[in-house]
Amino acid sequence: MSTHGKYWLLGMYCLISAPLFSQSRYLELNLNNQAIQSRVRAARPRPILEVFRVIEKAAADKHIKGMVLNISAFSANRELIWELRSALENFKAGGKKLCAFISGADIDLYCLASVADKIVMDEQGSLSLMGYAWGRGYVQHSLEKLGVGVRELRYLDFKSAAETYTRDSMSEADRTQYGEWLEDIFMVTRDTLMKARSWTEDEFNAILNREFLYSSKSALERGLVDRRGRGEAVKEALKELEGGEVKNFALYGDPSSRLMENSSVYSFRRRGGFFSRPPVVAVIYASGQTDMERGMAARSLSRTIREVSERKRVRAMVVRINSPGGSAEAADYVAEAIKYAKERIPVVVSLGSVAASGGYWAAMYASHITASPYTLTGSIGVIGTWFFDKGLNSKLGFTADSLQHGAHADLMTGVVLPRRDFSPEEEERYRAHILDLYADFTAKVAAGRGMEIEKVEAVAQGRVYSGLGALNAGLVDSLGGLSDAVRTARSLAKIPEGRRVIYSEYPRPKFVDKVLAYLTAAGLGNGLAAASGAASGFGPPAGYGADPALLAGLFLPESFLADLFYRLSRNGQVMPILPLDWRPD
Repeated sequence: MSTHGKYWLLGMYCLISAPLFSQSRYLELNLNNQAIQSRVRAARPRPILEVFRVIEKAAADKHIKGMVLNISAFSANRELIWELRSALENFKAGGKKLCAFISGADIDLYCLASVADKIVMDEQGSLSLMGYAWGRGYVQHSLEKLGVGVRELRYLDFKSAAETYTRDSMSEADRTQYGEWLEDIFMVTRDTLMKARSWTEDEFNAILNREFLYSSKSALERGLVDRRGRGEAVKEALKELEGGEVKNFALYGDPSSRLMENSSVYSFRRRGGFFSRPPVVAVIYASGQTDMERGMAARSLSRTIREVSERKRVRAMVVRINSPGGSAEAADYVAEAIKYAKERIPVVVSLGSVAASGGYWAAMYASHITASPYTLTGSIGVIGTWFFDKGLNSKLGFTADSLQHGAHADLMTGVVLPRRDFSPEEEERYRAHILDLYADFTAKVAAGRGMEIEKVEAVAQGRVYSGLGALNAGLVDSLGGLSDAVRTARSLAKIPEGRRVIYSEYPRPKFVDKVLAYLTAAGLGNGLAAASGAASGFGPPAGYGADPALLAGLFLPESFLADLFYRLSRNGQVMPILPLDWRPD
């Protein structure tokens, strides 16, 4: 072959092996307008796993030199922010650089940004570093004024799910358990920020306790951020990191709110061979109250878990639980389905922002349970609440009369509410029922976790824990997020690290949910989404007729009304459930 021919072949080889579009570049991870947590009923929160997969692929992609993290209009719960930060720490561990762009940020979003080598703040932005607080509203006196009586059927020290309705201030039990949870999560954030920004404890205390509110100018002067501005300021920060101008960018996320112009779309999906049949890891989302038909929809969810575990190509399963509990029956349906699946494949449960009471019941048989430090979990216990007429009917001019056979048949009679409280004998029967169900709960936890019943009892009594506390109590196996749970599932299934895997997510969105998701993203779906509230498990039960969103605007928070309607529809039912404020964020 001639010299000219050899050079031609060499040139063609270089062009094929290193094409123009594979030059080194920075990835803009634009999390603005990301539907990290779906607002549409039954739609799976697909982007949660997708974002983690993008970060993992970019970490391994030799053509990606670093990342611009655009979180100027991003919000998420504290637990998910921690997961994202952990994933970005892994990205940086390979020697790649990271620049974060923020605008309006609180302490949690700033903690996420602090993972970066450089933080750029919008010149019109603000930074609020106020720390953490926890509290609860109480409506005991309001119910008394309305003529509504409430009986708290509580026989466990820390099971405080009814205190919103029966007290006017925090109990010592809540002051203890939520105080410990608050201390745990605050220390995680404090230690993370001190390490990331090289602050002393005195500097941290001054920033939080004396100054706390910053404009972009004062944040820059204080050393909280490294530059102020927008796209050009980010480019200058990248020039400092790379020692030269960065010209090539790829984009993952919403193009309309991107920071870097003229960027190409970053595709994270790897193509497999035509004849390859990679193993499948199933990722199943279990969100909302443990209810048979609403919320978590335990009847169909448990069927999905069983059916998916029987499929030949499914080698492992991850169940992501976000739930404050509710029905013991529904929680047990899911727990038994996970137990069934575990006999066939490894099942790893990832506890989200909250997975306590019935939410923990659903998780307890897993092969491995992981939680973030911020997760609210535990609350192994059950409680009942009884609402009854204590003058309401009289105020409204209602009267009631009835005929009965059976000494207790009139207990549920009334117009708006049952017209009487329990008798001592009836309360004793409830007490026996609650303690029976509690004994069943603790026995199942002992069996699922391989613990002595005495050790379970020592950490039960309805007590809540942070993820750190739950790890120390033996209720979870490791600290981590969804991506960590996926890696653990792969490891337990003995899938080699470099092997391509397909991730199948469930439940599959229905056609109507896809339409609602599209309309919501377009800004047209809020009314439709609100109209579906009753079916989603967050509206009033059938027969009440009141729209929580309407009443919320007039008198009370929607979350309070949703909780009240839920409890009224299950009046007197014994439940493993958290208090009204189960979303601590």
